[in-house]
Amino acid sequence: MRIALLTKETLEQIEELLVELNERASTGAPIIVEGTDDIRALKKLGVRGQFHKISGGKSLLGFVEGLAGAKDVIILTDFDRAGDKLAKFCAEHLKRLGIEPATEFREKLKSLVRRDVKDIEGLAKFLETQRAVLKN
Repeated sequence: MRIALLTKETLEQIEELLVELNERASTGAPIIVEGTDDIRALKKLGVRGQFHKISGGKSLLGFVEGLAGAKDVIILTDFDRAGDKLAKFCAEHLKRLGIEPATEFREKLKSLVRRDVKDIEGLAKFLETQRAVLKN
């Protein structure tokens, strides 16, 4: 397997983005993820917050409606086509509930890791590898 290398600058941008994400989550903004492994990976990356996983048994619409009352919600679905569809669905329905969806973290992360990471759960391992390679 080919390991893509990030530049030191790109790695720093990702690190800064994770700090911003953590700050935003600390204000109480819920974070939408696809599953338990995503939560585990984000915690490993130092992100603390109120995680809500889509694969929780409810219908997708019921899941989104369960977030009613939040001021803003961070959408952090995977970077693949299915994740794109979930993010779009959640964003549209959150807006209808008067909630401002925060999609910028997902969009920036996706552009920074390009094709090297396809899901949130793979992000922690990927960054761990990149840090190790760039240290040497």
